[in-house]
Amino acid sequence: MDAAPPPGSLEEEHEALLGFLYMCPAGLLQLDASGAVQMLNPPAAQMLLPLLATPVLENLFTCLEGYAPELRNLVADFHEPRGTICENHRIHVSQVADRPAVLSCTLLRIRPDCIMAVLSDVSAQVAQERRLQQAESWFGTLLAGVHDFALFSLDRDGRIDSWNASAQRHTGFTEAEVLGRTLHQFYAAEDVIRNKAQEQIERARREGWAVEEGRRINRDGRGSWMQSLVAALREQDGEIHGFSVVMRDTAERKVSTDELRRLLTTDHLTGAANRARLFDVGEIEIARWKRHGSPLSAIMFDADHFKRINDSCGHAAGDAVLRELARRCRDGLRAVDTLARYGGEEFVVLLPGMGEAEAAEVAEHLRCTVAERPVEHAGTAVPVTLSLGCASMGPGIAGMDDLLNAADAAMYRAKQDGRNRVVLHRLQPEPVRT
Repeated sequence: MDAAPPPGSLEEEHEALLGFLYMCPAGLLQLDASGAVQMLNPPAAQMLLPLLATPVLENLFTCLEGYAPELRNLVADFHEPRGTICENHRIHVSQVADRPAVLSCTLLRIRPDCIMAVLSDVSAQVAQERRLQQAESWFGTLLAGVHDFALFSLDRDGRIDSWNASAQRHTGFTEAEVLGRTLHQFYAAEDVIRNKAQEQIERARREGWAVEEGRRINRDGRGSWMQSLVAALREQDGEIHGFSVVMRDTAERKVSTDELRRLLTTDHLTGAANRARLFDVGEIEIARWKRHGSPLSAIMFDADHFKRINDSCGHAAGDAVLRELARRCRDGLRAVDTLARYGGEEFVVLLPGMGEAEAAEVAEHLRCTVAERPVEHAGTAVPVTLSLGCASMGPGIAGMDDLLNAADAAMYRAKQDGRNRVVLHRLQPEPVRT
């Protein structure tokens, strides 16, 4: 039987440190300068192992390469012998119960060759922050613009049952034109496709109130950026008998926050949505599919032989190809669709309201648009083709991870079959019940 280390000795301190590492509720890892894992505790393993293709976690930066490739660069650019490399850096990694799983990562260099990483799952915190920010945005500025709002009410089914001068002044619609209509009366076409008005009513029914922001249409067809607050009106028995609606113009606020929103939701190289934005939109669209059964499809694609382009033409040419890919594809999509850079040369297109056949048509259009002419860079014509995989919500596909995995598998088959083509992940019909 091993003897206990003497009190106050270095061995005792080491054992106490190991005990702390393994009992700490946060994920803790010790890395070398390249990110190779030298030690980790169970919470870190629980958070990271689901992201691995193999059961062994060898390198943290490699593990998170597809989600946060910037971690390796942050370490390379930190030249101090010790100090905080990054603090509470948020990484959107996956989907858990149809909600984006977000990790908070802090990296500390304690010696030139030793880095400590601290990981925490902040998914619930991020969702709560989003809702609190929405509430603060609304209530914090409502009084400042109290003269510039429309106030009206809806019945229990979400149809307009009262109208007044402030609402007519704000929208241009008369009472006779709106009574009995829904909030879709004021929504832009892309938001009608997404059924956003009904989504807002249902959220207010569940949570007491709901704020929605977007482009609203006046009677003359002009659009303006507005926020609308829908609050449930309850009887004494708790039953909802209607809703109160406040709409206000936020054009000035929108202009001041557009750049921040762009930075937080956009891939800096291509201008496409980033991975975090993709999962945010995916969360909303999956919830809509579950409630209303609205069709939802995804296309995953990447540039064929992209490594060959980088090796033969240089990384600047590779970057130019990715930028041009995103531009051409974005031009061929609807405003309601989301084009996102998924990682490296992989992109995802989320298609609300589209089933399998329509998604395949969009994918074929994207393929032709890219293949019809090469990308010009520094006087060189770089030919580019795409391999695309399509998948739709349905039997066996119940969440965002399932949808993306199915589209990815179809894309992989497109590459196996010769590249520069579209492959569908065929939905299996529901079994016939006897």
